[in-house]
Amino acid sequence: MLYESVFHHLRGTKAGEILDRQHLQIKRKHQDVRTAILEGGGMERIIACSKDLIAATRAHFQSEERAMDANTLRNFTAHREMHDDIIESLQDISNDLEQRRISGAMELMKLFESRILYHLDIEDAALERELKS
Repeated sequence: MLYESVFHHLRGTKAGEILDRQHLQIKRKHQDVRTAILEGGGMERIIACSKDLIAATRAHFQSEERAMDANTLRNFTAHREMHDDIIESLQDISNDLEQRRISGAMELMKLFESRILYHLDIEDAALERELKS
C-alpha cells in the first residue's frame, strides 16, 4: 500500500510508469525467491530465482542511472552511491550463488528486506520527486 501511494503522483508519466513497473517486477521476483526457499524448491530453483531478482534489480538501477544522467541540473551523488553499495553487495551474493552456496540466497533475502525494499519505497520516491521537479 505504501508503494502504491508513494508513486501515485508519477502515474501517467513515462518515467513513473517504467519505474513503477520495475518496482513491482522486483517485488514479484523477491516473492519468487521466498517461495522457492519456503517450499523447498531445490537448489537450482532457488539459485535461478535469486539470479532473476539480482538481474531485475541491476536493470532497475541502470534505468535510474539513465534518468539521473538525463537531468543535468541536479546532483544525484548520494543516490548513485546507494546504488553502488547495493550493487557491491549483490555482486558478493552472486559470487556465492555461482559457487552454489545457499547462503547467497539467504543473504539476498536479508539484503532485500533490510536495504533494497527501503531503497525502492523511500529513496526512489525521493529521487523521482527530484527528477519530476
